[in-house]
Amino acid sequence: MENIMVNRADLIEKQLSLKEATQVVFGDGRSTTLTPSRWVPALCERSRRVSLNGQWTVTRWPFDIDEGALTSSDYDDANGEVVGQPGKVFYYDPEEDPATIENWDRVNLTHINDDDGAVIRRQVPLPEAWQGKRVYLRFEGIYPAGRVYCNGKLLGEHLSGLTPVEWDVTDVVKAGAKATVAVRLLRKHKHVQMDMPRHAVEFAGLSQGAFFHATEQTQMADYHLITELDESLREGSVSGEVTLRNHAAQPAEGTLEFCLLDENSQVVTTGAVDCALEPKSEQILPIAMQATGVRLWNDEYPNLYRVYLRLMVEGMERQKFCYRTGFRRFELQGQRATLNGNAVKFRGVNHLTFHPQFGMYTPEPWLRQCLTLMKRANVNAIRTHFLGPKCLAHLCDELGLYLLQELPIDWGHPYVHDPECLGPAMLRIEGGIRRDRHSPSVVVWSIGNENLPRNMEEHDDFFNHLHLFDELAKTLDPTRPTMFPPPGPANKIKGIFETRVGDIADIHYSFKLIREFNETNILVNPKTWEAQMETCTRKEAIARGWSGVWFSSEYGIGNMIPDLLNAPYASIIADKLEDALSGKNTQQVFIDRLREEWGYMRDDSTCLGGAYFPWMCSGAGNPWGWVRWGEDADWGVVTGELLPKPAFWGLRVLFSPVQFPDRLPWKKGQTEIEFPVTNHYNSIDLSQCTLRTMMAGGPPYMGMMRNWKDIPIFMSAGGNHHHSHPDLEQQQSGDAAERLGHRLPLHPSRSDRFPTDHRGYSRGSREVGRNRRFHADGS
Repeated sequence: MENIMVNRADLIEKQLSLKEATQVVFGDGRSTTLTPSRWVPALCERSRRVSLNGQWTVTRWPFDIDEGALTSSDYDDANGEVVGQPGKVFYYDPEEDPATIENWDRVNLTHINDDDGAVIRRQVPLPEAWQGKRVYLRFEGIYPAGRVYCNGKLLGEHLSGLTPVEWDVTDVVKAGAKATVAVRLLRKHKHVQMDMPRHAVEFAGLSQGAFFHATEQTQMADYHLITELDESLREGSVSGEVTLRNHAAQPAEGTLEFCLLDENSQVVTTGAVDCALEPKSEQILPIAMQATGVRLWNDEYPNLYRVYLRLMVEGMERQKFCYRTGFRRFELQGQRATLNGNAVKFRGVNHLTFHPQFGMYTPEPWLRQCLTLMKRANVNAIRTHFLGPKCLAHLCDELGLYLLQELPIDWGHPYVHDPECLGPAMLRIEGGIRRDRHSPSVVVWSIGNENLPRNMEEHDDFFNHLHLFDELAKTLDPTRPTMFPPPGPANKIKGIFETRVGDIADIHYSFKLIREFNETNILVNPKTWEAQMETCTRKEAIARGWSGVWFSSEYGIGNMIPDLLNAPYASIIADKLEDALSGKNTQQVFIDRLREEWGYMRDDSTCLGGAYFPWMCSGAGNPWGWVRWGEDADWGVVTGELLPKPAFWGLRVLFSPVQFPDRLPWKKGQTEIEFPVTNHYNSIDLSQCTLRTMMAGGPPYMGMMRNWKDIPIFMSAGGNHHHSHPDLEQQQSGDAAERLGHRLPLHPSRSDRFPTDHRGYSRGSREVGRNRRFHADGS
């Protein structure tokens, strides 16, 4: 039977209206299983939660008894192996050579038995006060998959390792009694490739926290509130819907109160709406709050507000839910990206979820330290490469980092054309967007990674499905743009500049296509991995939906093993390959390439920015000795112990939002230094910062920088102009000037410029060299 194209609108409507997993059969006989991804908001009060984090017992496959017995409440596991969860149950053996493993494949895990895994168990007491409540069991992440049991009852199976899952266990547990939770961990499943196991280094376990939580019988079942900022950048609003659900057999009446608080917990605005629900029914309540003179959110000033919802129903305890939000206006207009009315440039890195001890579980204190180090490196954006943990978005909200959150559909060339993949892909898209769509740091939904059809036979279905993913994302969140990161140069193709789907074009590693496109306004893209080509103009690409803005979600990549000082050959995916015998060390190769590639993105006004690949690499072993890396190389600029490698410092300087020339000629007799300055901040005027100039003041063999002077500088965000200030040497005391004067003909002196931001943090430095042996024209 001839394949029939999937009707995208119908399938999206089915996905978003489902109550339980459902198989959908298409007209040509092909099918997929749709699974809803929804959960009840967990209330603020600590008394309404019971954490499952801690010590779990583990029984590894192969099992001596059947799964039902292992997961029952009666099973005696007192003498079993104990593991901490969240954390690793399975992981790479750093001493195991993949060449010795039959059918080893890090992408599909074909070397792992289909039944391999474990049963992990934990027992916790539930509060007596939960009598008469609705009780739910939530897992924020079971990687790569698992079947979940509570008190011996199978609740269901979750085959998405990076998104949350929740079950109503009201009729399974008892208040005041212990509850036994068991997870049958699956080390692999049919769709595991979507969740990028090649970077997970065979991790299996809880990758995020798990907990019970309780609500009243009449509850806030769902919410979607959109925070917006008007064109004046002064008037903000929070509006949308809250869904109430009444599980009781009696009618319920009450009031939903809502308010907006600023960062000082001062009330900005409040409101209330009455509700009346019939037994076993739902009611959708509209919410609208207005705020004047709001403080804006960006990476420099991450001003946050807090939204509170409080439900009061007669005969029930009050229920309070809250979350943080921020007011910002991100726009793609006129082939430019702006945030809050000003140009914005994303100085990004790729974030691979990894912790040196816990694998895919990244404890919040460690992750906060990691993100703080990013800020110190002048990084202001993260592309997650695969869906990051829940706390990542919350920390980016707080610290001020733009998040391009990736929805996991990795290397889909073997499967995206097949309708069977649609259900699993839509589960991941819905789960990721519902979880993070209220975070102001999330600015772009990045859908999948490096997806291109294998051949023309699969081409039409493949792109129809990519467009379905795009439309599903926009249905769930109409406020954010999308992009589809394409493959880089490989096999027969020299690269892809993906404008065919999504709002923001994307390119990986090679910049040849975008350079040619910017010069000719004609784009030649491969249609498949067999390199059939198609041509379009810039005007045509924009007419079919492209914003005219582009981003590079992966560039860079080079071996950054800290104790490998001379390895220019390790940077192999580049438009300009470095000669292995050039004599340059790895750090210089890194700086030269970053200067070239990032400089091109920084200076192109149609470019939103890029994400250097990567910030950190996953691996297993001794960080001071032998490590088996996730993709056989350590490309990151920091270690898992959060120690900056040499490349970190090069990235920090080149990512500085204030740019000076690297070197300037300083002519003999010149009394002023003149140099161009460019301000790439989004909102900071340089008058809020300090430009400190230092002059060598000690003996030349010591290279000391003794004297400094603060220079006034004024420049609005996005500005650039030439700046001049007096030669510091002319301001030395007579004796000191004379000593310097005698030495300068023989030795160069140095003047360093240290721009510091509005908080006093150094953003990098530039050196100005002076040598009296310059030619007469100062060159």
